[in-house]
Amino acid sequence: MKMKVSLSTLLGLSIFLGANPQGFAKADSQAESVHPVFARVNGEIIHQGAYDTALRVGGRQRFYHGKAPDEELIAFRREVAERLVVEKVLYQEALRQGMSPDQAWVDKEFAKIEKRYSVSPQWHESGETLQRKIRDGLAERSLIRQLDQAYKSAPVPAEQQVRAYYERNPDKFTSPEQMRVSTILLKVEPWQPKAVWDDTRSTAQRIHAALAKGAEFDTYAAQHPPEDESQMGYIHRGMLGDTAQAAIDQLKEGEYTEPVTLLEGIGIFRLDARREARLNSFEQVRERATALLSREQSERLYRERITALRASASVEFTNPLYYEVASVGALQDSAHLRANKKKE
Repeated sequence: MKMKVSLSTLLGLSIFLGANPQGFAKADSQAESVHPVFARVNGEIIHQGAYDTALRVGGRQRFYHGKAPDEELIAFRREVAERLVVEKVLYQEALRQGMSPDQAWVDKEFAKIEKRYSVSPQWHESGETLQRKIRDGLAERSLIRQLDQAYKSAPVPAEQQVRAYYERNPDKFTSPEQMRVSTILLKVEPWQPKAVWDDTRSTAQRIHAALAKGAEFDTYAAQHPPEDESQMGYIHRGMLGDTAQAAIDQLKEGEYTEPVTLLEGIGIFRLDARREARLNSFEQVRERATALLSREQSERLYRERITALRASASVEFTNPLYYEVASVGALQDSAHLRANKKKE
């Protein structure tokens, strides 16, 4: 089960989900008549306001470039809902395991919120009631955060496992081909007129002719070095761009190219040496292999734990087709609709 909406993103909604009665509030008939219910997870309510807020905030991050296709919006709505459900069952499981909120973390996060919102008149008007609800919300966030992190823990793999992982994945531990290339670069700004480029190309041709007669390549390379020092010495394939790389690929060690037109000017390249791709020994990459395997095991265990916890939960959506509704605000539970009709 892959969660693209991260826990850290939703943790930023603490002030909405904790301080607002539309957050993770306890179920009661009066609350349900005022605040529409989005879903019930093991009998506990996720209010519509929590879902709408998560959808709105997450949507601004995901679709900042503009309106997304309908199929992407549907997938995103389901993704957000699933994350809220998972957070609810994580919170319930944390309570079942007897976990306690990290009070230091709660105080730290509350101080951030207070610093940000204390300038607002509403902050002072709401008094201790608002602050208590924010702290309650942060306490829930702390429990979710703790269990989420615990589910990501995995034992350090034994060396035998690490060695087997190394042998199964040689591509992860192979140093790519390297080339030591010397460069003569006659620089031209991209915006320069054609006449300047033609004149520079003629100069490059004269240098190439001089090289053919025995002139020292290194002398010209010292006079016309590349702008990027990372392109000097041993380099990986692709660092010089496709055009230059294609020309170098035709060379044997000691040979040089014809003048090559580049974005930054006209270049001539000499292949000084070539190192073939090679598999690093296990001893050289033991630490990296251990880290990679540990991360993969942690991610796999996390998915398995979350999937099992989610599968054990009883989840009822007020509107099972919530993800197909065009307007998020149009999602309302039956109790809310009945209340509105009575008012009319």
